Amino acid sequence: MKSVKSVLRIALVCMAVVVLFGVQFANAEPIRRVDTPAVIKLIDGGKGKVTVVNFWASWCPPCREELPDLKKTRAAFSQDKLLLLGISVDESAASAEEAVAKYGLNYPVVLAEKDVYETFGIQSIPRLLVYNPKGELVVDHVGPVTYGDLKKLIDEILKGK
Repeated sequence: MKSVKSVLRIALVCMAVVVLFGVQFANAEPIRRVDTPAVIKLIDGGKGKVTVVNFWASWCPPCREELPDLKKTRAAFSQDKLLLLGISVDESAASAEEAVAKYGLNYPVVLAEKDVYETFGIQSIPRLLVYNPKGELVVDHVGPVTYGDLKKLIDEILKGK
């Protein structure tokens, strides 16, 4: 009798976990696919602050390596000083959403349409574009970045250097 009760308890716990996670994922905002005009509009929305645009993919080891540093960078600056935008080049939104959830990203992420690759000349990732508060591109970097380097760069841009 104890084994039947134990099995039932385990089954109930498992079902509760599935229901809780199902509700959590159902309430999560899905990543939307965007084309070049939408990306440009998002970047333009950052005028008046430093805008960091990170092109990445969930299958890219260097991209995954830098996600915690990008998350830390977003937390280090107020919303009125920094816009950090992730642009996933994953084939599916589900892959990007899984990575966003796994790393607990604290900034908006969108999924790039094919025209975005061409417009921004994306040939390798991770790729980081940094715009000053005037909307001028000041850094175009290929490869992973660290929190320390990115924070220093953003601080310098904010000081007007």
